Amino acid sequence: MNTHFNVRRKVFRNRRGAGQDAANRDTRPAAPPPPQAPPDSIQTVLVDSLMHGEKEKMGACLVPGIRPALIDPGPANTADNVIGALGALGINRLDSIVLTHIHFDHAGGAGHLAERFPEATVYIHSRVARHLADPARLTESVRAVWGEQTEALFGLPMAVSEERIQRIDDGDTVDLGDRRLGVIATPGHTRGHLAYLDQETGSLFCGDALGVQLPGSQVIRPSTPPMDFCLDDAVKSIETIKSLKPESVYMSHFGQAAPGPEQACDQAIEAIRRWYESFLHKLEIAESDEDLRRRFHACLEATLEPVSPVTRRNLETVNPAWLNIEGMTGALERDTEHRAA
Repeated sequence: MNTHFNVRRKVFRNRRGAGQDAANRDTRPAAPPPPQAPPDSIQTVLVDSLMHGEKEKMGACLVPGIRPALIDPGPANTADNVIGALGALGINRLDSIVLTHIHFDHAGGAGHLAERFPEATVYIHSRVARHLADPARLTESVRAVWGEQTEALFGLPMAVSEERIQRIDDGDTVDLGDRRLGVIATPGHTRGHLAYLDQETGSLFCGDALGVQLPGSQVIRPSTPPMDFCLDDAVKSIETIKSLKPESVYMSHFGQAAPGPEQACDQAIEAIRRWYESFLHKLEIAESDEDLRRRFHACLEATLEPVSPVTRRNLETVNPAWLNIEGMTGALERDTEHRAA
């Protein structure tokens, strides 16, 4: 994972104001519901982490069964929420903590969950596994993007001991006892991004590979963050997911993709291409970073993203446009440098 991001000169600096409201929200754990027996079904259970103190912004996926697994536990500062929700579901043991990628909103809570469930193995792409064992460089990289808001927004990760980390790659499997999760490389959002296919139920867990789709809207917002977003890889990964013909696709932000896997994949590809094309056009005529952001937001509201103001506000909370602009800028720089080499 890259730990340094060079901003193209025409885009002056990050603008972090979009996340300030989220940083000020209460992320204390909610009172857990009464405990119940463990799920008697092997179907996925969506666990709301209450990221930024709000519902339906980040969902961990419990894969119940003989050896329960939790996919993408969420940020460090919501770990208590997730632990409480698992207890209310009757889950007192986790065998696997499975990560799609290393970003703080997905993997930040992994060490905290590993401390609570000492029997659990933590699965992560071999490319970024070192950041679980020693999160110092990753934390520095996240602070470079989010600045002073980092800890308020996400909390800080705990290190996971090396002996509990299982490095995995494309084609591997995660053994759940009564079935397996197939491991699928899905780079694009990050180079070390994975998806997982439950071979028994047909459920596919895609992390951020498709982007963001929040309840109440079928619009998919692309997720193109620093440090190593790649448009071509992102499109190929979505095509790979579509080719597997899953019964359902779970997006970390938030829940099952609508209206269905195939349509959602097609929509995600169209959206990410349109975003990038719009970014390139606006970059050519923008006079400053602020002007670029203004022009891009105007395009979102007019054509790219026909959603209500409430939905747009929620999308900005989870996946702000300024962050995507930074990621697309970095991708453009790397592509330019590669062609010039």
